Amino acid sequence: MQCVSLVDIDKTYPFSNSQANCKARLEILAGEIHAVVGENGAGKTTLMKILSGMYAPDGGSILIDGKPVSFASPADACALGIGMVHQHFAIIPGITAAENIVFGSEPRKGGIFIHPRRSLEEAKKTVERFGFSLDPDKPADLLTVGERQQVEILRQLHKDCRLLILDEPTSVLTEHEIRAFFSTLQELKTKGRTIVVISHKVREVMEISDSVTVMRDGRTLGEFKTAEMDEKRLSDLMMGSEEPLSFPEDHRHSRHEEAPRGPDVLGRDVLSFHRVGLARRHKGLRFLHDLSFTLKGGEILGFCGIAGNGLSELEDLLAGFVVPSEGQMLYLGGSYPGLRKAPWNPRGIGYVPSDRMRRGASLDNFVWENLIAVDRDRFFPRGILNRLKAENASRKAIEAFHVKAEPANRVRELSGGNIQKLILSRELSSPPPSLCVLCEPTWGLDIATTRNIYQKILEAKKAGSAILLISSNLDEIIGLSDRIAILHKGRMVGEVSGSLANREHLGAMMLGLSVPVHGKGGRV
Repeated sequence: MQCVSLVDIDKTYPFSNSQANCKARLEILAGEIHAVVGENGAGKTTLMKILSGMYAPDGGSILIDGKPVSFASPADACALGIGMVHQHFAIIPGITAAENIVFGSEPRKGGIFIHPRRSLEEAKKTVERFGFSLDPDKPADLLTVGERQQVEILRQLHKDCRLLILDEPTSVLTEHEIRAFFSTLQELKTKGRTIVVISHKVREVMEISDSVTVMRDGRTLGEFKTAEMDEKRLSDLMMGSEEPLSFPEDHRHSRHEEAPRGPDVLGRDVLSFHRVGLARRHKGLRFLHDLSFTLKGGEILGFCGIAGNGLSELEDLLAGFVVPSEGQMLYLGGSYPGLRKAPWNPRGIGYVPSDRMRRGASLDNFVWENLIAVDRDRFFPRGILNRLKAENASRKAIEAFHVKAEPANRVRELSGGNIQKLILSRELSSPPPSLCVLCEPTWGLDIATTRNIYQKILEAKKAGSAILLISSNLDEIIGLSDRIAILHKGRMVGEVSGSLANREHLGAMMLGLSVPVHGKGGRV
């Protein structure tokens, strides 16, 4: 496989009648890292799903070394050496990393029964051959986000895919994991693999890619050698003349001052943890120890840490998927109900999960149904749905958050970025809840959308919401948080002021290499 070409690809989603691709073109050369970039809804993921056999194009051609091919399924594409790692991982719980790696291509006894020992051996050989740092025996339920991504890539490599398509691969990786991931890409390239990276992160694209295709509104704007581009030109092509991502100036200044009085929740203790611990064990590790903090109305408390050091467990506690093994969680002075049992908007708890597909949206339901899910009493007077009121309210939320959808669209038809905006519009729409738990809120969003989301978060804070922010994006944590808590090995090793924080010292504390100066004014 020396060259793969997509020529004049058209694709329209039948239920929504929205055109995702229009005469889109792409050429991928063997042995290169090729980036496909564009803002949310540009059509880049749809185009790659066509190349990987998930979707059939309405028009156009797929050529491999100049010969036309067609795919009825991802298995057909895989047979020709093309595999895709999706933005939302398909890790199977309850089995090991090794079993996930060989899933779908397991060695079998007599062609019928799965051969467990050979499965483990083949998984280990694949891990070693491509230089991954992964324990194949580790239970899938305990894999970090970075390890889950490794398993997904290794699954495609085990199937001997020569062309790997990676959809927004760094969206939820920590800074440390991103560096390791870039090294993995270069290693795969030296071993003869061709990589396609779908992204909207200009700086990363400039660093890792050899060539880049720019898409907007379903069309291909151009294909370029990355060495001939610069960040500004690439950003301008993607989104028009956008300014670099920044945080509102008034927010940066206001963090030095006491929050203004306003709604009765402002300044009140909304969420409190008192010596909370969580016992989960794998190879003798305990996940959360002696966690204590208080979050007041009208402030943002950010949590950061390297994957595997307690952030996902903190989210699970707040979402009610697990209960603490020790300590006390309080909400507005009473027992914390857990998000699955909590009162919802406007005076309850809002939740934007890190896993938007499994926890944040009902994919087979309509957009309007997803948007009213947290405020059903308002739209079901006397138990009867007011459909017109629900659709009108949904349309306002869609417009406020620039979601490219109609109320009657199925959520499954939306791009990942638009699903994220849909969830944010539901959880942050006015009036905001008294507590917002935001986990990776700008995951997979482009610069313009991210800027808009930051403004909405700050508006919720100003209205009195207490916001707990969990993010792997250090710039986001520093730019938004009034206070920043650092988790290392399940412990809160420091709390620092967001207005005084810097990436270098935060990173050192996340690695356990630095002792912080404690307190709200502690400089890092």
